[in-house]
Amino acid sequence: MDLPIEQGEIEQATLEGKYLISRAGNKIWISLILNKIPTLFAREVLKFFCELFEGQYENEIYNLYTNFQGDISIFRKQSKSKQSIEDIIEDVFHLYLALPFKIGSTKGRKFSSKSKKVYQIAKALSHKTKGQFSLEKLFNEIIDSSELKNKEIAELIFELVQNKVLLTVSLEKRKRKFIIHF
Repeated sequence: MDLPIEQGEIEQATLEGKYLISRAGNKIWISLILNKIPTLFAREVLKFFCELFEGQYENEIYNLYTNFQGDISIFRKQSKSKQSIEDIIEDVFHLYLALPFKIGSTKGRKFSSKSKKVYQIAKALSHKTKGQFSLEKLFNEIIDSSELKNKEIAELIFELVQNKVLLTVSLEKRKRKFIIHF
């Protein structure tokens, strides 16, 4: 696989049953290694992450091998004006982790009619799957039952996650289900 050359360009490859997707930013390349074929949704989140990371760390990226002497720990530091790289990754990529999601509350929130439609589809999916579902499954359900475009679906799901209407089921809670008590 060749790295993408122009900003915004994406290249994709497979290796030993894994899928690699790389996107060129202004000064960086971001690559993801996935177990499944990357969807359009994955490409949109990769784009968002690349833009967010470059926006927040523009100075650090530009000076990484001069002032910072290649020390990548500068991306892990959290300040009042910037999130650490771990926080950015969690905020952006938790959409694609295999962790299940559940329905949260919409009380006191106003949403567009499209967001409400996505919420209703998520709610129906939640009932079908006994309370937990993957965002990929939700994405596919929305494609099957609406005429929304993929990019718009991704943005609406992201809005619901950001507004804590769609909540991740924490790994700890999932682990507790499997602990055997004596």
